[in-house]
Amino acid sequence: MSAQTPRDKVDRACLWIRENPALFRKIMHLAHIEAERGNGSFQRDNIYDAARRRGIPITDARELRRDHNLYSVLSRYMVMLRPKLARCINFRKSDVDEIDLVERWHEIVNPSTFFLADTWKDAKSAVEAEDASAS
Repeated sequence: MSAQTPRDKVDRACLWIRENPALFRKIMHLAHIEAERGNGSFQRDNIYDAARRRGIPITDARELRRDHNLYSVLSRYMVMLRPKLARCINFRKSDVDEIDLVERWHEIVNPSTFFLADTWKDAKSAVEAEDASAS
């Protein structure tokens, strides 16, 4: 099996979002709750605990536990859509950062989606600057 290219990883995540929009929204909702609580770290492994505490079933997201690349891209999209989430979602450098995530989303998920930040770095900057988009 050949290694996935950065674009393959992004496209796979976009397809996952397109096929699981309600689940993606649930995960974003959990991240919002954690950001409001002041949690400084909401990572892939925290999703299940946060969901269980709130009685939210997300058993359909089992593949997130096995696939680091999927959550890496999903979390980037979450903070680009809602920069406030950059308060609790932290990032490491990834090869997917070389891909235009907005373009891939528009081509695969929804061409009319508006992103408040073009990259996760822009979202982090908005949080640090206390920009209204990150409130």
